[in-house]
Amino acid sequence: MSISFAEHCGRWTVEDLRRPAEDDLYRYEIDDGVLIVSPPPASPDQAALLHLAFVLQAPARTAGYQVLPMVEVVTHRRDDWLKVPDLVAVTLDAFEAEPEAYDAADVALVVEISGSRQSRNRDFGEKLEAYAEADIPHYWVAELVPVPRLTVFELVDGAYREVVASPEPVGLTRPFAVEIDPARLRRVRAR
Repeated sequence: MSISFAEHCGRWTVEDLRRPAEDDLYRYEIDDGVLIVSPPPASPDQAALLHLAFVLQAPARTAGYQVLPMVEVVTHRRDDWLKVPDLVAVTLDAFEAEPEAYDAADVALVVEISGSRQSRNRDFGEKLEAYAEADIPHYWVAELVPVPRLTVFELVDGAYREVVASPEPVGLTRPFAVEIDPARLRRVRAR
């Protein structure tokens, strides 16, 4: 990933992020040509991400998907759009092709971990709209505060429809069968 803040003028494109990197500590995304810089996830967010990846991996593989953390997702329709979701489920064919970035057409599910008010605003606002625009069929937001909660969206006629929002265990069938207990997102402990 390459960024030269001092030399860059105008809208950002995916190609702008492909030159030698100045730093890899932050997450860089592009939305409508605007560069969005985010700090690395906090420890609770990382623990929740690892827990969800573990829970999703086997059912996803059985259904023909691979679960991956923090990979670049682009859309072939635009050069000014790039997201780095916390977790994605991509088709096995796309995974085996080992792309530099995954096309949104190969992504069945995006999961964002929401551990702060600011993150929540982006996850239920700009990201909700951006993933819908990219035609990603399933979008989940795993909130950590104030109470662990899972909100599940499904794409219907180009917009997300809320399927469930619950702090209780949720059984899902799409894009694959899995049960998620939001309370476990904050109760990750060494044994």
